[in-house]
Amino acid sequence: MALISEDNIKKFDKYYKSCTIKNPEMVNTTFKTYKSNFMQFLCYLAVDHNNIDLYSEEFMADAVDILESYIAFCQSTLKNNKKTINNKISAVSSFYLWSLKRGLIPLHPFDKKLERMKYAADEKIINSYFLTHEQIEKIKHELETNTKDFDIQDRILFEIAIDSANRIGSLERLTLSALDIDNMVFNNIREKRAYYVEVVFEDKAKELILEWLEMRKDGYDKLEVDSLLITYHNNEYHPMKRNAIHWRMRKYGRIVGIEDFHAHCTRKTRLNLVYEDSNDLLLASELANHKSTQTTSDSYIRPRSKAELRDKINALKEKNQTQDVD
Repeated sequence: MALISEDNIKKFDKYYKSCTIKNPEMVNTTFKTYKSNFMQFLCYLAVDHNNIDLYSEEFMADAVDILESYIAFCQSTLKNNKKTINNKISAVSSFYLWSLKRGLIPLHPFDKKLERMKYAADEKIINSYFLTHEQIEKIKHELETNTKDFDIQDRILFEIAIDSANRIGSLERLTLSALDIDNMVFNNIREKRAYYVEVVFEDKAKELILEWLEMRKDGYDKLEVDSLLITYHNNEYHPMKRNAIHWRMRKYGRIVGIEDFHAHCTRKTRLNLVYEDSNDLLLASELANHKSTQTTSDSYIRPRSKAELRDKINALKEKNQTQDVD
């Protein structure tokens, strides 16, 4: 970082300030990642390309070669996967799109000239698990009966995560001020990229939330935290952050023998079960807040094994034969 030229830092800071003014709610999420990715790129330019100016004629002429060498550096030295590399290139591209709109450059130096990493979506980043109804009930039973290892917040988090199928970004932003307990929903919860959603829950979660609110009223002196889920640190209560949620999710997974269970698995589980129970892909897609059922089908529905497909085909044959006899 100390090697990066001040001119390049100033150019990026101007862009970053413009972005955060227009979308301040994304400062600690999307823009934080973009800034980190762009700073890595500037470090690379400082070390391997003598701090070439981002707007210089030399950069504009050699941009494709520079970006391709940066991709190679990300692969060989940083050991980044394809999705991470594409995200880093997008961060650089967004800067040049902004610069072009502002009239600071005559053209985007590598737009439609640089191929992104192909098949990034096919590259397995982390394991995904689809719980069965039986596994869900086993987890709920353990959370309810094992009061030594699990508390009421564990139960609330799991119930809402399974009921709502929302992302972890929503779960960590659940607030009492957004809670509509009668209609069993949290309204206007920011998820990703300044996208606001509803987070629904069912009767058991409602029962637990009401119990939790009474506990907070009676047993937590001067608790002035709007977050539904809280932690205690340095003699103060704080909103429960993503890492704490991930830690609790890992504990849920261990109940059913899954060591690397994570928050997105509850989302995938719920959407898959909605589809399997109803055979209605659109219903699952709407619950997921997906713009396309293709997204739901590709990433959130458990692939059937060949044995399952065989059994389903045979079941259809038997059904048709029965109808023919009738």
